[in-house]
Amino acid sequence: KEPNNEMVSPQVVKTLPGIVHGKLQSGGDVDSYRVQLKAGQVFVANLDAYTAGISMDALMLLRNARGVKLAFNHDAHSLDPRLTWKCDRDGDYVLQVAAFKFPANSSSSFSGGANHVYRLTLTNGPYLRNAMVGGDGHVSLVGWNLKQKTLPTPKPTNGKMRINADAVNGPFSLPVSGLLQKIEQEPNDTNATAQDITVPSIVSGQVAKAGDIDRFAFTVKKGARYQFDLESFRLSFLLDGRLSIEDATGKELARNDDSNKKRDPQLTWVAPADGRYCVVVRSLLRKGGNEHYYRLRIHPLKPVFSGTAPAPHFTVNAGANSELKIAIKYTNGYKGKLQLRAKLLPKGVTASPVDIAKAGEAKFVLKAAKDAPPTNLPLALELTEGKNGAIVPIQCELTSSGAVNGVPQGFPDLIIQASPQLWLTVLPPKPPKKPKGKDKKK
Repeated sequence: KEPNNEMVSPQVVKTLPGIVHGKLQSGGDVDSYRVQLKAGQVFVANLDAYTAGISMDALMLLRNARGVKLAFNHDAHSLDPRLTWKCDRDGDYVLQVAAFKFPANSSSSFSGGANHVYRLTLTNGPYLRNAMVGGDGHVSLVGWNLKQKTLPTPKPTNGKMRINADAVNGPFSLPVSGLLQKIEQEPNDTNATAQDITVPSIVSGQVAKAGDIDRFAFTVKKGARYQFDLESFRLSFLLDGRLSIEDATGKELARNDDSNKKRDPQLTWVAPADGRYCVVVRSLLRKGGNEHYYRLRIHPLKPVFSGTAPAPHFTVNAGANSELKIAIKYTNGYKGKLQLRAKLLPKGVTASPVDIAKAGEAKFVLKAAKDAPPTNLPLALELTEGKNGAIVPIQCELTSSGAVNGVPQGFPDLIIQASPQLWLTVLPPKPPKKPKGKDKKK
């Protein structure tokens, strides 16, 4: 609620935890919120704006009742800030929210406007930062003010594992995999002390300090083909990882830093001989700490296919056609024959299935009858593999690694990365063209 620009007249948040939906109304606007904290509590303030598709670069500042700055954060994992501070004495504190223009320009003034909306989560209680699944039937929890550090591993539902932790940002969802899961155990810095694992598997770990190196040893037969995916940045952590494979003598056989223009590395590897090997995880910049967690996924190469739409929304005029260009991708040697088809179309709109025999661009044509009524409805497209094969929805990527936001490689991750929920607008017929050479005045 305005006015709350000044720290001497902030909006009072009486109860924590709480969520505030706010807006920086105009240029120069600052939103101030007063909270009451007790000594020993860790105060967490998390803001969502940029990762929800809002063009603003927010910051947060925490002050005590006398106006002294106690904590500040501008960018956490993305352009959105997350502020944490351990309270040293009971009292009232003021959190201030402001934002710079995005994309940035030469101005140093605070930005604002009708589109500068945000969601602010405030708590002095449990806040979950990470969850790691082990093979002992328990999930290890990481965060602030947590009442429990472990929970029994829940049964998966709908492809997700729902971690019902007592936290303001719970429940926490993890992807479900049929692979064996382990948690990293130290010491594992050297080839000789590497943690033994079986492959395929998933290992959750942490580069705990600067210079920390995690090694995982496994034994395979010659010709075994595996893909190694290291996820950290895409999980909202800060590890700029480097991934490599060593033989039993410590000789490096393969390595990768950034995969497909993204910060997380990926390796495709074929074992050159029977024997023991190590997969090595480290920070490219030799950094480590609480924001350097990762998930290492080791799985056999599996031929797969996918389709991507160039935009999330399309239009077609009644009595006309609209051509959609869908990018078809074959991965890991996929060689099957597919069919591109529409699963859901509005009244008066038809589309013939398209047979696909190879990767590339597929042209899918929507045909609207002359009497097709104007409408706005969801559009569902899918790739199918034979009569009883896999069905994969066509998705639109909502972000890219080419985002220009003034930082190296950009911040390509959003809360929702891609969506199969496309949209179709059917418009009235186009007006007839005027004959050429006709006097405009007439």
